[in-house]
Amino acid sequence: MLFDDKLSDIIRTLESDGVLLHARDTVWGLACSALSEKGIEKIYQIKRRNRSKPILMLVDSIDMIKKYVPHIHPRIETLLLFHKKPLTIVFPNVINLPDYALAKDKSAAMRITYDVYTNHLIKLLDNPLMSTSANVGNQPIARSFQQVPRDIVESVDFVSKHRNSEELNGKPSVMINYNTEGEINFLRL
Repeated sequence: MLFDDKLSDIIRTLESDGVLLHARDTVWGLACSALSEKGIEKIYQIKRRNRSKPILMLVDSIDMIKKYVPHIHPRIETLLLFHKKPLTIVFPNVINLPDYALAKDKSAAMRITYDVYTNHLIKLLDNPLMSTSANVGNQPIARSFQQVPRDIVESVDFVSKHRNSEELNGKPSVMINYNTEGEINFLRL
């Protein structure tokens, strides 16, 4: 598969606690390995984000979610199988990931990415990417590379060229959580 970036350079950056600026399936975002405490802290610093606000994880498949979520309610798994638009789910009782990658209650917001490039990066890295929009606070989200604030571009360790001339859909994912009966609660539409 051909991409504008040398993926081995990106993987090396992510494995070395680096932060990536890239086009996601929704908007331009910042990403680092979910196993990199330094990378996660750097994202919080770049965004000037309060540490009490967790960052979501991008995963490549339901199978990857199952590595970290011991029990996915059947209704939620069915939803994941058939839902093809960006959907972030807050899963409770996440395991096999460091505490610094999780919310205080040990939950994690995870989204299967359908962007081929990002999905390929996750497969090569073999763990989730921590990911958030490439903006600060209440600033507008970046639908194109040109809309990413210059200070963010200068703060990251790798700037992806992939899709940097495209306008993305600009819509954040729908975000849900669920109770033990599998009843869905919408957190963001």
